[in-house]
Amino acid sequence: MSGSGRRVRLDLAYDGTDFHGWQVQPGERTAQGVVEEALSRIDGDRPVRVRGASRTDAGVHARGQVCDGEVRTALDDEALLERLASILPEDLRPVRVRTVPEAFHSRKSAVAKTYRYRLDRSPHGDPLLSRTTLRVPRLPDRDSMEAALGMLPGRRDWAGFAGAASEVESTVRSLEVARYDDAGAARGAFTFRADGFLNHMVRNLVGTLLEIARGRFAPERIAEILESGDRALAGPTAPARALCLERVFYPEDDAADDPAL
Repeated sequence: MSGSGRRVRLDLAYDGTDFHGWQVQPGERTAQGVVEEALSRIDGDRPVRVRGASRTDAGVHARGQVCDGEVRTALDDEALLERLASILPEDLRPVRVRTVPEAFHSRKSAVAKTYRYRLDRSPHGDPLLSRTTLRVPRLPDRDSMEAALGMLPGRRDWAGFAGAASEVESTVRSLEVARYDDAGAARGAFTFRADGFLNHMVRNLVGTLLEIARGRFAPERIAEILESGDRALAGPTAPARALCLERVFYPEDDAADDPAL
């Protein structure tokens, strides 16, 4: 680490509606860009770069995004958290700041991530949920959807559920949790936990599962997609607005805190 700087881990929550995703893009308002601008101000206008655990798409939210970067400020972790909270906008809030070893890497050090995809099940649609849920008032074939969910966990090649923008050496990931839960009479959520996710993977899974719930696909379509790797067999990509990165886990974290478990 250069000079008197230190590496800090930032845990963040944001409403992704008005962000063009996490990753910095010229001319666009992004979560990463807003965080870097705030840290640069605190560091005496010295450019600060951060690396994120997940490149959430435009419109996707986060309760537990993690990023890290090198800062030189004399503020301790608690004071840095307070200063960030005073600078960052209302739709992006710092949850925690911790000094970490130089070897820490938000993405490469992560061992698991949990995403939730929330549904508004109310018959009329709740306007207060419109930015963070997908309205799906009916799931006529819930049993088939549950059967399909049961086929998902395991270490598999997820190429058939990857978006066209996926640029990775391997499309194999270990999915530990795939389930759907009702949250009262008018809400529901899909929860997925894995050691990593491909571009659009969760949204493509949800789009396919909803087609099964509507009776348009048989549950066995899941096996066909996994075996063939053919994205054309899967359902439509579900809208971004209902997806939320709930938590990123590292070896030192307590797994009992995972909302997927």
